[in-house]
Amino acid sequence: MVKGTVAVTVKGDPNILRKIMADLGSMDVYVGIPEEEASRQSEEEINNAELVYIHTHGIRKKTMREKMQPDIDAGMPYSRAYEMYVQEHGSPLWHSPPRPIIEPAIEKNKEPIAEKLKPALTAALDGDKQGAHDGLEKAGMFAANKVKAYFVDPENGWQENSPKTVAAKGSDRPLVDTGALRQAITYVVGEKK
Repeated sequence: MVKGTVAVTVKGDPNILRKIMADLGSMDVYVGIPEEEASRQSEEEINNAELVYIHTHGIRKKTMREKMQPDIDAGMPYSRAYEMYVQEHGSPLWHSPPRPIIEPAIEKNKEPIAEKLKPALTAALDGDKQGAHDGLEKAGMFAANKVKAYFVDPENGWQENSPKTVAAKGSDRPLVDTGALRQAITYVVGEKK
């Protein structure tokens, strides 16, 4: 999450500033993979949003996955099946290391993202709702592109692929195979939840 502080001087009715800030404050920019755009090829059981979650938290050992599978087969999201497993069995050891994507990419780029948000604030203060929305769209696109770039950022701190993984996929780049997961990262401007 990107937060900041701004000093503003108002001439005239200060209530107009409250209304403008309330209007802008009711909007958010979400960066990630929206549910309606999360699907992968039809034969794949896990969608891109679930795949980001799995890689953010690491891939679990086979015995754990086997215990979670009936819940997943029944339609439960992976994240909920994992939560239930942890409640019942405690926290597992990682089989594949976590490689978080969205949160660290946003954190690393919070200052330039905040700069991209300034035109939205300026437009809102000028009473230009469309300009404010357009500014949020541009900031969202910028942030989504920073997340996509994080996949190949040498400073992302991700553990290297195992030799077995490198041999199987023919690449030593963690989380990069077909590029579909990285390309699924996008943004949505919407009402604050």
